[in-house]
Amino acid sequence: MTPLIPTPAQAPSRVEAAEAVPVAGVRARLWVPGRLFGPQDDDARLWLLLTDGRVLAFRLPGVRLGDDGVLAALAAAVADDPAGRRWAVEHAVFGWAQVLYAAPVLPALRADHAGYLFTPEFARFASGLDGEVMRLLLDLEREPTPPAITRHDGEAPHPLPRRFYASVRNYNRLATLPHELRVRRLQALTRFPALVAPILLTAHAAMNVWDGCRHARRSRDAAVEAAIDAGRDLTGALARHYGISRALVRDALNTRLWPAAGEAARRRCLHLLDALPADRRPSLAEFERWQPYLANYFRLLGLEAGDATTLPPQVHRGAFHLGWTRTWQTAARRHGDLHVALADCGDFLRAARARSAQRLHRRYGPGMARLAAAWLAQHGLLGLLAASERWHRLRPRPGHWGVPPGYRLPAILDRVCEDGCTATELLTPAALAREGDEMAHCAAAYWPQSVDGERLFALRLASGERATAQYRPDLRLYPRMDAHYVLVQLRGPHNAAVGPALHAWAKRIETHINEPLRRSARLQAREQLALLRQRAPDEAAWLDARSERQLEQALAWLKEQPLGADTLLCTCIAGYAYHAGPRLEHRLAPGDTLGLVREPDNPHDRLAVRIDWQGCPLGYVPRNENAEIAARLDAGEALAARIVAVEPSAEPWARVLFAVTAAATILPA
Repeated sequence: MTPLIPTPAQAPSRVEAAEAVPVAGVRARLWVPGRLFGPQDDDARLWLLLTDGRVLAFRLPGVRLGDDGVLAALAAAVADDPAGRRWAVEHAVFGWAQVLYAAPVLPALRADHAGYLFTPEFARFASGLDGEVMRLLLDLEREPTPPAITRHDGEAPHPLPRRFYASVRNYNRLATLPHELRVRRLQALTRFPALVAPILLTAHAAMNVWDGCRHARRSRDAAVEAAIDAGRDLTGALARHYGISRALVRDALNTRLWPAAGEAARRRCLHLLDALPADRRPSLAEFERWQPYLANYFRLLGLEAGDATTLPPQVHRGAFHLGWTRTWQTAARRHGDLHVALADCGDFLRAARARSAQRLHRRYGPGMARLAAAWLAQHGLLGLLAASERWHRLRPRPGHWGVPPGYRLPAILDRVCEDGCTATELLTPAALAREGDEMAHCAAAYWPQSVDGERLFALRLASGERATAQYRPDLRLYPRMDAHYVLVQLRGPHNAAVGPALHAWAKRIETHINEPLRRSARLQAREQLALLRQRAPDEAAWLDARSERQLEQALAWLKEQPLGADTLLCTCIAGYAYHAGPRLEHRLAPGDTLGLVREPDNPHDRLAVRIDWQGCPLGYVPRNENAEIAARLDAGEALAARIVAVEPSAEPWARVLFAVTAAATILPA
């Protein structure tokens, strides 16, 4: 029997066109009806093996199934497109055709049609493929080591996406190269697959035999490709591409392709690993076992979509000072579900930030990402988890939050009852405190987020099973008109995970919140920020004595110092995203002098005070805080302003903190 993927010794150098398809430019062809794929359709699929070594897959009208008379026209239509940029073609002979670059090199058919693989046409087509290239591409799709801990449903806390490499596009990138270049690229992919594959090949999200869209891109680097093709200093080229050390490039961990959600995620992982001493780094298996928890770890540091190179290596080194595996194993033993424990650190850091503002005599403390970095650098990941666990266990009980008696936030849904299931919106501090007491978690501390527009619901099923759900407005989708609410937390009693029925009910509530008829209610929910700014000092800004000492060390690591009593204002620049700030951000630094420019003729605010950096406008003093500054400037008083902190990972309206004092006052840098 002819093997489907022959070894190099078995693979013939060519297939006689007369035996397969007597068409110029075509070595073999394979017709497949659309009904053999899932989902089914009535169109035809065609795989061609061309004489130049390329494989192409097409989707054509169903009436063309088996019509070898279209082969010559199809081959001619793509003959001048070796790079594969033409994804749709039209011709009088075949009508229309889509070029399927993300299709598998060999059709992946439904299981009930597996016998199709043994037809003479399939065997003839498979025997003409480059077996070495196929084996390498399939090896890149290996199953990673199972996660150390899974959820109750057996899934990883953050399942890493599967990637598909044995595509038409990737096969053609390798199989059609001149012999010497092919050998060198295969060697590079074999030696450093985790680093080279993302540069040379496309990591497809899935096989695609339905349209010609690319669905994914690769991270091209001409310097790396030149180093591979010339056979020189590939280690150095890869180190420069990823911004890591040569030692990490050569680490055994990179001798297999490990999963990552994308280029940015891979870089974040590499920079973390590079920060660890060689004897504290994990093996490939240990890295993959705990990798699913890195999503929450990086989220604490504000690196979901940010550049990991902005983070000092001391942060990761301090976080895993006990070593990668020992740190994660100890954390799991002490705190159980690390998916929940790491997410809960955000609540603790929010309280620590509020406490920092009190200690520093500012309206805002350091951003949560900077505070997380400092805590990890000084006290390690175990120290942060322990501080968060203490804060949640002692559960501070905020009082009235400075809220007027009887005040209630405007409801979006209020209360919903369906099929015996209920969802009750928690709209007062007392309701949040009651939910926290009954569920034994920290819902009582979520009043500031509720005022900001987030909503917490008490959920109950007909069976009596309960959970608390948190929905956050995504303002990026509708920044001025509306917001789309997203379920961000769902916790049972004692912060336990919930079952699929409660999760389904929570998702139904998410759908109800986002219904068009509730647009005005959503807008009202976002208009409560004024109340938050007028309330009493943050009553959740409570830390136990040990955490207070740790916070002091973290602030010292950040070089944060209290501003003097003569500071007139310390706040964030308003309108920062709409001026020169974002393009100048990489040049801004704490201690930089700022200019204050009155704009009495500003059509939006007669008290407007513009903030300039080296003559470039960054934004304005916030409108609700500019009266005193404007009055002093109008009276001819000389004022000084300086940048206090720059946090690139923060939202634009909180990215640059500045302070204003009398001109003779020197602000700490």
